[in-house]
Amino acid sequence: MAEPRTIRPPTIAPNDRARTPLRPSKYRVPVPSVATVERRRLLDLLASAWDVPIVLISASAGYGKSTVAAQWAARCRRPMAWLNIDRADNNPLVLLTHMAHALEQLGPPALELFDELSSPAPRVDDVVLPALAGQLERLSPFAMTLDDLEELTEPRSLAVLDFLVEEIPPGSQIVLATRTGPETHLTRRRVAGELLEIRSDLLALDAEETRELAEARGAPLSEQALALIHQRTEGWPAGIALALRAASDPADADAVAQGLHGTQREIADYLLEAVLDRETEEHRTFLLATSVLRKMTPPLCDAVLGTTGSIDVIRELEHSNSFMIPLDDERGWYRYHQLFRELLSSELARRHPGFPAVYLARAAEWHEEAGADAEEAFRCAHECGDLARAGRIALASAAAFVGRGHAETMRLWLRDCTEDELKADPQLAIAAAWVSLLAGESERAGRLLLAAEQGNLDVPSADGATSLRSSLANVRASLAPGGIHQMLADAEFMYAAESAEKTRWVSASCRAIGTANVLLGRPEAATAAFQEALMLYDSGRSDLALAKALCLGYLTFAAVDMGAWPAARKWAREAKALVVDRGLEDTLAGAVASTARATTLVHDGNSDRAAHELAAARHSVQFARGTRWLSADLDLRWGNISLDLGERLVAKEHAARARATLQGYPDPGALSSRLEELEIRIDRAAELHFTPAELRVAPFLVTHLTVKEIAAHLHLSAATVKTHLSQIYAKLDVSTRSEAVEQMEQLGLEPIGLPQDGRRSEEK
Repeated sequence: MAEPRTIRPPTIAPNDRARTPLRPSKYRVPVPSVATVERRRLLDLLASAWDVPIVLISASAGYGKSTVAAQWAARCRRPMAWLNIDRADNNPLVLLTHMAHALEQLGPPALELFDELSSPAPRVDDVVLPALAGQLERLSPFAMTLDDLEELTEPRSLAVLDFLVEEIPPGSQIVLATRTGPETHLTRRRVAGELLEIRSDLLALDAEETRELAEARGAPLSEQALALIHQRTEGWPAGIALALRAASDPADADAVAQGLHGTQREIADYLLEAVLDRETEEHRTFLLATSVLRKMTPPLCDAVLGTTGSIDVIRELEHSNSFMIPLDDERGWYRYHQLFRELLSSELARRHPGFPAVYLARAAEWHEEAGADAEEAFRCAHECGDLARAGRIALASAAAFVGRGHAETMRLWLRDCTEDELKADPQLAIAAAWVSLLAGESERAGRLLLAAEQGNLDVPSADGATSLRSSLANVRASLAPGGIHQMLADAEFMYAAESAEKTRWVSASCRAIGTANVLLGRPEAATAAFQEALMLYDSGRSDLALAKALCLGYLTFAAVDMGAWPAARKWAREAKALVVDRGLEDTLAGAVASTARATTLVHDGNSDRAAHELAAARHSVQFARGTRWLSADLDLRWGNISLDLGERLVAKEHAARARATLQGYPDPGALSSRLEELEIRIDRAAELHFTPAELRVAPFLVTHLTVKEIAAHLHLSAATVKTHLSQIYAKLDVSTRSEAVEQMEQLGLEPIGLPQDGRRSEEK
C-alpha cells in the first residue's frame, strides 16, 4: 500500500528534494479551467471587431481578463502570439527580446533582430526597432496578446509598447490585458476609433453565465441562491467562483449567499475563509504554503513544504479549483489566480506569522540550486530577509547581465531593497555598486563600497573571484574614488589574487593596471598590461567584446604617449572595427574607440574623419560621466583634438569641464599636468589670435603634406590654404614652413600627436 501523503508545517531544518531546472514559458496561451464558462457574448463582440487594431481588456483582479483573452486566442482565425509580461520586462531590452521570441510562434524568426538583441549593446533605435517593425509587417495578418500589462511601469519599456501599438500592420490585432492603464498610451487610437475597450461592466458575468458556471462546477444550488450570489457580487467572476466553492453544500448555500456584502475585497476575504475551512487539512496547508510562490512546479512545492506528492495535490486542485492556472501544455508549471494568491498570502501571514519567511527561504534555496530562475531566487531570498543569499545571487548574476548589456535588469531587482539592506551584506553592496556605477551614480557606488568594506571580505566570491576582497577591488578600480594610485593598487591586488588561481578576472585586472598606468603617464607599463589582457580574451565570447574594445582604445592612448604612431593606428582601427562589428557604438567602449580613432586621424591630417569620430565620441558622453577620472580623461583628449581641428572655444569648454571634474579629486595622477598643458596650448593659441580657419591649417605644418594635399584634406582651394599659411607665418614672424614649425614648438603650440618622423615639406 502506498504511503499516505502528508504536508507538514515548516521547520527551519533543510529538506532534500528534487531539483529540476524547469522554467515556465512566457509564450504559451493560458489553459482555461475545465470548470470555466465560455464568454460567448464577449467572443462574439471580439469577432465583430476583427478589424480593430487594438483591443484593451482592462479591469481589476478577478474579472477573468486572461480567460477571455485565452478563449479569444482559441477562436481567432488569425495566427496568435502570446506574451505574459512580468517585472523583468521593465528592462526594454528584455521586453524586446521576449517580443521577438513571441513572434516566433507566427513564422520564421528575424535573424537580424535576434543577432542585434544578443549583442552586448543592441542599437535599439537604429536596428532593433526597424527590424521589429519589418517582422510585424512580414507576419501580418496576426493577433498578439500581451497579458498582465500592468507589470510595465518603466518609461523606456512603455515606449516600446507605444512603438508596438503604432506599428501594428493593417489586418493584425494587439490584445492588451491589464489591471490598470496604459490609458495615456492609447489616446490616438481611441480618438481614431481604432480601439475596442472591454472593461469590468462587460467582463461581469450575467445571470445566465452565472448559472452556466455553477453547472460547470457541479454546484447544485437553487435558483434563489444563484440569483442572490449574482446580485451581491454584481457579476464579479472571482467572487462568484469563490461563492460557488464555499456554497458547494446546498444546505449552506443560502447562508453563504446572505453573507456576501461590502466591497470586492471584503467579499473575497469572507469567501476565502469559507473556502479554506471546507478544504481538507492537506489542501489547506498546501494552498497557504505555496501562496508565497509566483509560479510553481511540483518539485518546488515539495521543497517548500518538505514533503513529496505535490504533483497529486496540484492535479486535484486544478480539477476542483478554478484558481490554479497551468502555464504550459505539459502542465509542468502553474500559478494561482493573482487575487487568490494575494488573499492566500494575507491569510497565511494572519494565521501563521512566522511561516512565510520559512517557505520563502526554502523556495530561494531551491531556485538557487536548481538554477531555474535567478530573479525569483533573489526575490524569495530578499523577502524572507536572507540578505546573504540575496547578495550571493545578485553578485553571481551581475557579470552575465553586465556583459550582455542588461545592467538595467539588475537595477530592477535591487529596486525593492532599501539602502540599509544593500549595505548590510557585502556581496549585495558590491553588486549594487556595479549597478550604480554603470548608471552614472558614482557617489552612491562609493557609499556602497565603503559599506562593503565593513563586512567579511576574505571569503570566496559568488562572481567567481577568489574572494570578496578581490571583487570589491575590481569595482573600486573602475570607480577609483581615492585616485589613480589607488586604482593601480586595487588592480595589482586583484591581479595577484586572480592570476594565482587563473580565474576569469585576470584579464579585467590587466586592463585596470594598463588604464591606471596610462593615467599615471607610464605608457610602457600600460602597454605590457594591455597586451597580456588581449592574450587572455576569448575572441568567441561576445560578452567580452566591450572589455576588449576598452582595452584596445586605451592601448592606443599608450602608444600615442610613446610616439608609436604605427601601433597607435593599428590599435585604434581594431578598437573601432570591434565596436562597429558588435554594435557597441552607443556604449562607453564606443566613446573610447571613437576617441582613439579621432586621435590618430587628426595626427595624420585627416580632419574631416577626425571630426566625425570626435562627434561620435561626444554622442556617447553619458557613458563617460559615471566616474570622475574617465570623464576628465576624455574631456582632455577631446579638448586637444578640438584644438587640433581649429575649434579653440570648444577645446576651452572641454578644459573647463575637466577642471571642474578634477576639483577636489584626490590623486589625479597625470590628469592634472595634462590639463595644465591643454590650457597653455589654448592660451597661446589665443595670444597669437589665430582664426578658426588658421587653427585648422596649423596642424598640417609639421606633416609631409603639400599645400595641394592639405587643401584636399580640408576641402579648400590651394589658394585659400596659401593665404592661411601666409597669415600664420606673419603672426609667427617667420618666412618658411620649417621656421613656422620650430616657432610653434618653442611656443608649445605643436598639436599633440602630430608626427615626429614624417618628412616636412619646405613648400611655402
